[in-house]
Amino acid sequence: MNRGMRQRWASTFCSTPWRTNRLCLAFRLGAGLLPQPVLRPKVSRFHIGSARSGNLCRTACLLASLYLTLFVTVPVPAAPVPELWPLQPAPATFSNQLAATQNIPPALQPAVQFQKIFCAILAGTPAAAWRTDLEKIARSTATDPVAIGISDAARTWLTRVWMDDLDNGLRNYYRQHVSFPDTLAALGKDWPESLHTDPWGDPWVYAPRAPAGFARQINQRYQLGPTRNPRLSALRDAIQNRQPPVLAWKITPQEITGTLSLQFKSATVNALIQPGGAVAGYNLLYIGTGWALLAGPDQLFTVTF
Repeated sequence: MNRGMRQRWASTFCSTPWRTNRLCLAFRLGAGLLPQPVLRPKVSRFHIGSARSGNLCRTACLLASLYLTLFVTVPVPAAPVPELWPLQPAPATFSNQLAATQNIPPALQPAVQFQKIFCAILAGTPAAAWRTDLEKIARSTATDPVAIGISDAARTWLTRVWMDDLDNGLRNYYRQHVSFPDTLAALGKDWPESLHTDPWGDPWVYAPRAPAGFARQINQRYQLGPTRNPRLSALRDAIQNRQPPVLAWKITPQEITGTLSLQFKSATVNALIQPGGAVAGYNLLYIGTGWALLAGPDQLFTVTF
């Protein structure tokens, strides 16, 4: 190959769009064409199209980023669901916890509604503000474990509200007779039909008493409560002297015939239960991922495992 042929072949090779500047430089060296400055390689239509495509992609990404910034609200990181039902509720922070909690399972929505009322009760909100909602939960006819446990807890608080209503009638009777009646029937109009039974539909346990150390002063005190718990504390006492549950369980998850169960073990308890079961007076309502929701006599709370 003579000098002219090598020059034409190198020029043709370097003009092809898929070759690089480095290869072009090598062939020009071989052709002996480096006495003059190397010119910028020819840019083909393929390269121009690629550059335009890159610019379009970058523009599209910038526009998408601007749209997300202006019009799309980034959600607040969700708080863990168990924080909604602590052993010691803090009514002042419950609203913030609820607002930060997302993707609550539908089965737990009634538990959220109860917790709202529970926090209002502990905050000292007048009963007139939450009584109607509490009665709706207490009268629920749903049969799933969550609904049953919540209904019982709601009935406990509703019982305290009704006990306050009966107490007003008993005090009216005392002002007129300077003693409490032998039976609730003596209250007359102060004992409406809606209060003839406790929230579970059982008769009230009522008995007049004498003050301690004054046996002859009969009917100067009284005891009132539901059949299930005749010594249930009054509404004010339950709020002011509240004590959280004391738990000493070791909880281990186990799978039985494809269903997740929990084993509760302590010095006095060894029970393997599923939602709907009970252990030491507490009902298991729901099993989550590493946690479970339980119901005590008048509150809900979570445990972890």
